[in-house]
Amino acid sequence: MSRFSLPLEATPVASLFVDANGLILEATPAASRLIGAVDAQSIAQVAPTVMWTACFAAAATGEIVEEASIRARDGERAARLSITRHEIGGVDVACVIITERPEVPDPGLQRLESLGLVAGGIAHDFNNLLVGVLAEASAAREEVSLSESMREALRRIEAAARRMSQLTRQLLAFAGRAQFVTVPIGADDLLGESRDSLGQLTRPGVSFAITPGAPGAVIEADSHLLRQVFANLVANASDAATSKVSVTTRLISRDTAPYWQLEISDDGEGIDVSVLPRIFEPFFSTKSGHHGLGLSAVHGIVRRLGGDVEVDTHGSSHPQHGARFRVRLPIVVGAAPTAPTRHTSEPISPLKRPDLQGVRALVADDEPSVRATVRRLLERRGATVVVAADGSEAEARLHDEQFQLVISDVEMPGKNGFEVLAIARGTQRGARIVLMSGYTEKLRGSGSEDEADAFLEKPFTAKGLDAIVNEVLKGR
Repeated sequence: MSRFSLPLEATPVASLFVDANGLILEATPAASRLIGAVDAQSIAQVAPTVMWTACFAAAATGEIVEEASIRARDGERAARLSITRHEIGGVDVACVIITERPEVPDPGLQRLESLGLVAGGIAHDFNNLLVGVLAEASAAREEVSLSESMREALRRIEAAARRMSQLTRQLLAFAGRAQFVTVPIGADDLLGESRDSLGQLTRPGVSFAITPGAPGAVIEADSHLLRQVFANLVANASDAATSKVSVTTRLISRDTAPYWQLEISDDGEGIDVSVLPRIFEPFFSTKSGHHGLGLSAVHGIVRRLGGDVEVDTHGSSHPQHGARFRVRLPIVVGAAPTAPTRHTSEPISPLKRPDLQGVRALVADDEPSVRATVRRLLERRGATVVVAADGSEAEARLHDEQFQLVISDVEMPGKNGFEVLAIARGTQRGARIVLMSGYTEKLRGSGSEDEADAFLEKPFTAKGLDAIVNEVLKGR
């Protein structure tokens, strides 16, 4: 007797009945037409890229959906597999072929890439300008002769600059040019640590639940940026939700490689299919009062981490059925999670300002306002400061003079910051070197001869600069 009901047996969907050992016992006619004879075949022969043992175990608690390459009669085909537990034991595997994308350039993707280049350039320049606003405002607040009304005005300027800084970070994330320091991270652990802060992002009356399902999964990521992905997706879901936001994780396999999948869903009205092609564009939003940078930042961060993000466009993303976002990031097999490296220190109090008397410092940056601001902040602590307008001028200064402190931008004409760093290591015995930038491709850590002693993210406050200088010159 067939294990399939008559309607399923007659369906055009390719479906297989697989026993607990992975052996195919029965197939619908559509499955036979797709993959040929299945007698005595193992499901692993049909879809060798899938981690079937894990899928069988996971299917006990619900449907598992995998994207995989299958061995069809006409060659390798991309397919979406729906795996569900059968009532009499074993599992049912339904297979839907995914239409392959054409090899012609995707105009939408090209437009996103072009927007990314523009957004990244604007955000970089804007961050440089914000250094003067944020650092000078925070330094001015230290003046003891200021009236309280003047201090309050400076606080408002500083707060506005911090808000602008957050927007530029999202632009840089979309452009794939954000500060980027990756280490092995326990993905579910980081999500669990973020539970309270994510819960605070949901609107009153909206329930919030996290159900981690991939314990021990380790990914290579920047914890700060990954938290931004969590926050942007949860905030987006909360805005759309009627009564609940759900966050789940699980392990999946793609092309024989394991991935960590984060899924964030809501029960709101869903996303109209007409706007789906544009949801990751910067400045595009269907909600009044929103800047449209949250999802574009998610897209940029996930892309840089070697993963992908998608919106479920089947059923749950149709109007009145909510939306479901999935982020997939590759797992680092055999890696142990490490604590993320901090590249900034907590602001120090005025009583712990670094005394820089006798310190000669070189400040290299191609933005005049940044050079002027950093110079003034160091001189107010007693340092003697020499400035360089680009990497080539910094190289000449390093060959001709001696410095105890070198502060260099990463992106400069002539020589970049890492090249200046290498020159400084060879010419300045014992000098402490700080790199600063609003973005960089991937920052190296600290500890070896070709690495900086600290990194200072633009824009920064006066206390932030003091803290970094105090740390690197400690014990001089």
